[in-house]
Amino acid sequence: MTANQYHLLAFIPATEAWEMPPPLEALAQALVASGKLRIHADAQRNYVRYGSSGTDKTFTQRELTDPKLAPATRSEVARHVAPAQGAQGIADVWDYLLRELKKARGISLQKELRVARVLVQSAHPSVIQLLLQSGTELFISYSHNVAELMAVHEWENLGTASGLQATETTSTAVYVSAGGDPFFEGEHKTYVTDGFPALARMVVIAGQELGHFADLRRGARGILGRHSTDAAHSQLRASPIAGPARIHDQRHLARLAAQYDAAGLRALCRAETAVAFYHARLRYTPPWMVCQLRRLIRWARFTRACKRLNIHPHFTLHPYHRHGDAVARYLADMAFNLAPDADIYRNADPLVEEAIIVLEAVARVPQQVHKWGHDGVAAGWPKLYRFYYGTIIPACQTAAGQPTPDIALTATQRLRIALRRHLRKRPDYYPS
Repeated sequence: MTANQYHLLAFIPATEAWEMPPPLEALAQALVASGKLRIHADAQRNYVRYGSSGTDKTFTQRELTDPKLAPATRSEVARHVAPAQGAQGIADVWDYLLRELKKARGISLQKELRVARVLVQSAHPSVIQLLLQSGTELFISYSHNVAELMAVHEWENLGTASGLQATETTSTAVYVSAGGDPFFEGEHKTYVTDGFPALARMVVIAGQELGHFADLRRGARGILGRHSTDAAHSQLRASPIAGPARIHDQRHLARLAAQYDAAGLRALCRAETAVAFYHARLRYTPPWMVCQLRRLIRWARFTRACKRLNIHPHFTLHPYHRHGDAVARYLADMAFNLAPDADIYRNADPLVEEAIIVLEAVARVPQQVHKWGHDGVAAGWPKLYRFYYGTIIPACQTAAGQPTPDIALTATQRLRIALRRHLRKRPDYYPS
C-alpha cells in the first residue's frame, strides 16, 4: 500500500442530470457546449488531429460543426494554412478534417455529458469557471496513460504519464487517463478496471491535474507562475509557505500514524484479515464466528482509543473497506502523496527537486479530498489543506471574476435524489 490509491473514493460521483446540484450541471453543460472536451474512448473519438510543420492541433466535432463555434475554428485553421494557398487551401483542410471526423466515429451526447459531470465534480467550481474562461482543452482517455491523446513526437517523454497539465504562453491543456470505461455495464470488459475503478481513477487523476491548473498564479498579463513556488526567486524554488507546510505535514502524519498504532490499528487489521479469510471459505462456521467476535472487540477498543486520543478514525470508502484496512490505506496513501516518487520528479539541483515535489503535493490536495473527504485531509495534511483552500482557491475565485456558485444541495433535493437512486436500477458501474 505504498503507492497512490487510484480506485477509491469518499463519494459516488453523479453521472446523470437529476443527481447533480443545478449549478454544477450548468457548468457541465457549458463544458460540453464549449467544444473543449476531447474524449478518446478506445475505438471512438469526438475530435480529430491536424498536424503541419511546427504545429499540432486538435478540433472537436462541435468546433467543426456547431454554427456558434465553427467560425472561430475556421479562423484557427486559416492560421495554419500558407497564405499562398488562399481560400482553397483552407477549404481543403476543412474537408480533410470533416472526413477524419467520420473515421473518428464520434462520442454520444450522453457520454460527453457524463464525462463532463465527473470532471466538474473533480474540482472546485471556481476552477471550472477559470477552465471555461481560459479556453483550456481537456483530453480524456480510456487508456492507462495519455499517449494516444498526444502528438507522436511527445509520446517518448510524456506519453507514459497517467495525467498531465500542460502550460504554454498562449493556452493550457489538461490530460486525464481513466484506465478503462468509467460507464461500462455488462460482462465483456475491455479492461479489468472497466466500471467503478475507472470512474474513480478519472476523478482522482482529474483532481490532481485540475489542482495543478488551480495552482497557476494569474495576473493581468496571463500566467505568472505558481502559488506553490517562490515568486521572488529567479530559479525554481518552493514557496516559503508551501515548502515548510509539507515538511510540517510529514511530521504531523508520522505522529498521527504512531497514535493509530498505539490505539491498536495493527491488531484490528490482523483481525479483519482473519475474518476475510474465513468469510471467503468457511462462512458462518465456528471459526468464522470466533474471528468476527475478536474483530468486534478489537474494533471497539480501537474506536475508544481514537476517541480518547482525539484522532480522526472514520472513512466512508467506495468500494467498501473494513475499518482498520481503510485507516491503514489512508495513512499509507497520505504519506506517499506528500513525497511522490517518480523519475520525472528527479533533478540534479536538490532545491529544484524539492520545489517539484512541493508543487506536486499541493496539487494533490483535491485528489486526496476525493478519496478521504475534507475532514480526513484536514486531519492528515492540516497546513497544505489550509494553503490550498485558504490561498489557492480564493485566488481562483478572484481570477474568475464572477460569483462562485453554491453547490450545496437542499434537504429536499437530497431526499429526492436518495429516493430516486433507491427506486431506479443501479448502474453496473457503481460499486455494489
